[in-house]
Amino acid sequence: MRLYLIRHAESENNILTEETVHRRKVDPDLTPLGYQQRDLLARHIATATDAVGESYPITHLYTSAMYRALLTTAPLSEALSLKPLVWPDLHEKGGMFLQQNGQISGFNGMSRSAILDKFPGYQLPQDLSDHGWYEAAMGREPETHSFYRAIKVARELRGRSASDDVIALVSHAGFLDVLLKAIFEQLPARPYTMRYFHENTAITRINYQGTCPTLHYLNRVDHLPAKLRSF
Repeated sequence: MRLYLIRHAESENNILTEETVHRRKVDPDLTPLGYQQRDLLARHIATATDAVGESYPITHLYTSAMYRALLTTAPLSEALSLKPLVWPDLHEKGGMFLQQNGQISGFNGMSRSAILDKFPGYQLPQDLSDHGWYEAAMGREPETHSFYRAIKVARELRGRSASDDVIALVSHAGFLDVLLKAIFEQLPARPYTMRYFHENTAITRINYQGTCPTLHYLNRVDHLPAKLRSF
């Protein structure tokens, strides 16, 4: 099995500074730069070769249920002629929350009908309802819960490791960090003692030999000119 991990394109939250962080959105849109990045990503994966000179014969496309990931996946889906499957466990660390005046509020995320209205070709898990996909009562997701999700996803991937599948996951910088640690059995870990870094629309490739994962490359953004790269 071959696995590509892809970070979403630049979101409105990615460009916030210490002075503007109060404008943080629960489920932000992409920036104008982000829309350029996602289109270049899709064109690259559909027409070019990867960092080891091989094409991207992707057979399965999965995306986080967060809006910025759903948007990043759309041109990929069209370019690859694949219907993406929404995988809620791929969401960013922390989940759907806002912190204002010292208080943390959780939110449910996009509902089933809202996702299907905006992204009609996407496939949704049966348990994603019109209540939304995130447990708002959790508020801000604890770090240990993100570890649990990462280990869960890594185990599901390992269960398919003997297949000929070529899988692409569109996710988030924080979660891709802990997912890589889960894949390579580096969890639990103290936050940010080390980190797997991903710029916007960066691509990481892992191959499985049996159940053994091999990292072929990390954080490749060859598809973006220098002026369009961001974190």
